[in-house]
Amino acid sequence: MKRSNVNTTAAVLAAITLVLAACSGDDDDAATSGDAATEDEGGIFDDGGTSNSVADSSRDENSGGADDAEADFDDSADVGDVGEADMAADEGDAMTEADESGDVAADSAVDTPASGTVTASRTDGDAEGGLFGAEPEPRDADDARLEDNTFEDYGYRDFIDADDDPLSTFALDVDTGSYTVMRRWLDEGTLPPRESVRPEEYINAFDYDYDTPRNGLELSVDGGPSPFDDDNYLVRIGVQGEIVDDRDRGPAALTFVIDTSGSMDRDDRLGLVKESLTILVDELDDDDTVAIVTYDDSSGVVLEPTSVGDRDEILDAIDRLRPGGSTNLEAGLREGYALADDAFQRNGINRVILASDGVANVGVTDPDELARMIRDDADRGINLVTVGFGMGNFNDVTMEQLADQGDGFYAYVDTEDEAERLFEDELTSTLLTIAKDAKIQVEFDPEIVEAYRLIGFENRGVLDRDFRDDDVDAGELGAGHQVTAIYEVELERGVDLDDRDDVGEVFLRWEDPDDGDVIEIDEDIDLRDIEEDWRDTPEDFQLATVVTVFAEVLRDNPYADRIDIDDLVEEADRLADELNDRDVDELADLIELAADLS
Repeated sequence: MKRSNVNTTAAVLAAITLVLAACSGDDDDAATSGDAATEDEGGIFDDGGTSNSVADSSRDENSGGADDAEADFDDSADVGDVGEADMAADEGDAMTEADESGDVAADSAVDTPASGTVTASRTDGDAEGGLFGAEPEPRDADDARLEDNTFEDYGYRDFIDADDDPLSTFALDVDTGSYTVMRRWLDEGTLPPRESVRPEEYINAFDYDYDTPRNGLELSVDGGPSPFDDDNYLVRIGVQGEIVDDRDRGPAALTFVIDTSGSMDRDDRLGLVKESLTILVDELDDDDTVAIVTYDDSSGVVLEPTSVGDRDEILDAIDRLRPGGSTNLEAGLREGYALADDAFQRNGINRVILASDGVANVGVTDPDELARMIRDDADRGINLVTVGFGMGNFNDVTMEQLADQGDGFYAYVDTEDEAERLFEDELTSTLLTIAKDAKIQVEFDPEIVEAYRLIGFENRGVLDRDFRDDDVDAGELGAGHQVTAIYEVELERGVDLDDRDDVGEVFLRWEDPDDGDVIEIDEDIDLRDIEEDWRDTPEDFQLATVVTVFAEVLRDNPYADRIDIDDLVEEADRLADELNDRDVDELADLIELAADLS
């Protein structure tokens, strides 16, 4: 039995090997760690290559039980002492804790080593870098933009024996900020810090060809060969939300909370915020309202709730925004939510939109405490969208956690094009919430599946026993939103894809925001849903796989040690040619840039 348990020693040896390879000056060898698939073997996306990754070589055939279910992580990561807040299961953002039977619900946890420590928040100053551990020197970058940024290292999930724990449960997440942050770093000429990489947000940044339901949410399931291990398969679970025409939504009451502190005094910050708001106002209806709160040392109301019919008044208020002072995020949020409460539309859409670099240095500054402060407002139907701007003294952790607790989503704007995409195309179409507290539980059949690992969602875990507890907070989806989850599965010896058996079953549960009814649907994962040959998989499955591999490589996951970045470049270029999609073209360029930087 081939067991997938990457232990700390193997990770350290792999890191040493990677650094030596990167320093050797051999471009071919530097593109991968371990013995990557060669061109003669057909590359990572072909069938028939032999698996010889570091992850494979470190699998312990004798391991099992609760220890095997516990996720390991790269020992080179900084760790801190575990505090009570670190390990508590806080509604949908559940951490590792013992379940009622005393077993560890590890599939719901962030990575926690046996020593009882968790990865700590880090700035990019002590980041190990992307692809190959040691971060290269930035090329033509303003160094200040790459300093003092705060990200959280959530580790990565290990394989879990289906015999030990057949259930995998997590809250849905539609954030995309991590992907755009990566693009910003690559555009600056350096690889992103590995702790900034959240694979699910890379995957969510792209659209896939899922069936659209008439109401609520719909499930899609398919699969194909795994590029991480020739003996394994990837299973893709897609969630598609109904599409609601803009004419059919209720009026929107939008309250902007804008950081106008001194740290926003750059064109790529406040200047881009002002441009983004102008774009959004032009997309809103006349019966929608806009209010603006700013904060620096304190907070103030720049614009009372104003009908979009009075566009000139709104645009004048936006134009008057000026930076200066410290950063009292707490005051801005308090005043913003108070104003949103005054403008509340009982049968409409109520949003607070925070535009900031995430910095808080006056008043309450702890991300967890700030997030708890807005929880009650989210329960009352005032949702929070956080939009990050700027890099250098940027706090990704605060922006992501606020969006999580505020029942909204987190995006990052790095360019004028991204501002147009988010504020013109996406934000207005997804303003209407169609599903509250949405979560997934996958039950794998231990007779079919030897082991599995969920790729990403490390900080979105839900305890298995809480799946049908409707008091547990989970994820919110807007109209037209998609969520994609990728599992790598190892089948039991002797199982064939032509067998008439199910790998498992997917359960999707959410609350209808209109009437409060809780809905649950399910979908079987049939062996015959999984293609044996990569060339037979749908093109959008291939796209999701390429994006997943890219994220796994950038965050130095040992399970991606066999990946040759040049093969990834070639596959992304092929998909870009075939799909003729601007976003896929850009992805191919980004992967090639990452390969050059490595």
